[in-house]
Amino acid sequence: MFAGKGLDTLLDALYHAPYEASGWQEFLNRMVSLSGSRSARILVMNQDADEVFNGVQVNTDASAHKAFVEHYVNLCPWRPGLATLPPGQFYSSFLDGICDQKTFYRSEFFNDWARHLDIHHGASGTVWQHDGQTIQMFMQRTGGQGHFTRAETNALNALAPHIRRALRLEAIMHQRKQQQEYLEQQGRFSAMLLVNVRGEVVYGSESAWQMVREETNIRIHARKLRLVEKAGQEKLYRLLSASFDSSNRHAPVTGGVVPVWRPGRTPLLMQVIPLHPDADSKLMPIPAHAAIYLVDGEAETQMDLDKLASLLDLTHAEARVASLVAQGEKPADIALCCGVSIHTIRSQIKSIFLKTDISSQAQLTRLVRALPVRRQVSLPRAPFLLFSAG
Repeated sequence: MFAGKGLDTLLDALYHAPYEASGWQEFLNRMVSLSGSRSARILVMNQDADEVFNGVQVNTDASAHKAFVEHYVNLCPWRPGLATLPPGQFYSSFLDGICDQKTFYRSEFFNDWARHLDIHHGASGTVWQHDGQTIQMFMQRTGGQGHFTRAETNALNALAPHIRRALRLEAIMHQRKQQQEYLEQQGRFSAMLLVNVRGEVVYGSESAWQMVREETNIRIHARKLRLVEKAGQEKLYRLLSASFDSSNRHAPVTGGVVPVWRPGRTPLLMQVIPLHPDADSKLMPIPAHAAIYLVDGEAETQMDLDKLASLLDLTHAEARVASLVAQGEKPADIALCCGVSIHTIRSQIKSIFLKTDISSQAQLTRLVRALPVRRQVSLPRAPFLLFSAG
């Protein structure tokens, strides 16, 4: 199915996908053409693979894709079987026992969604799981095109490791883009701490020490930065340990964000950014190993929740959830911050989607950030916190 020049052009499209806005659609277009399929889609889902965050699809009109994402994705009879099979490879819906054809033809999914699209067969798999997200890929065929044979399924599985590598590249690029945006803001901040390879704080600016003194959920013990909240401390430890691990050659270290939760307030964000050992030491007061920026959104602007609720016709609770989504917070962390269950947050997000006629958290983020709902506040300026190598 994939051979010769066709395979070369397919791999070129795949590894080019993370660099272009339409790159993944171009890759799926080539997949459909070379595999003799009717349509294809890649879905970015939550860890349990029962909620779609976003995705890419080809050869399905917008209304059908919207219906699939919002309702039929959890009615697709291929997906329960897929959940019981090992991830990392593709399975033929016809040959691998995911769902027999009689059951498929009796399903609501087929009769109310797939039938009019002439979708009868599929090859699907959980191609990657990362940071609480599950990414699944589906190839779909008409009855006339026939099912995916064993040889064709094997050809998809030969491609699966390349898909995972491209998705990992996409994740790394996305994270580094976020870090770059973060770094571009550093001129607003004045606080800085440096930590050596043993995790010890070896330098601190005056404003950094003031931040540590004022924040009850952060402290210095035995020269090391400590967080009161256990989950936050464990994440900070993992990020710093990865930054200091010189043997971690096959998994590029890109850092991450640790939220410091504060009851009734916007969380303080700790951005961990490892520095390469060859980084210009002249930029640092003393040698160090990783960079952590502390960003307090309240120090610059606040989201006007009343105005946000009015503009989007949301309840106050929904407006708060929308603002936290727009700040990059995950549903589980929002639930912790708001003191409610994850199910309540997911229900509120779905309600926000219905009221705003959008279908993903990325769209919601763009919408909220485009609205004139930020207001200046007269709070002290936020500190900037840094760790690096030595």
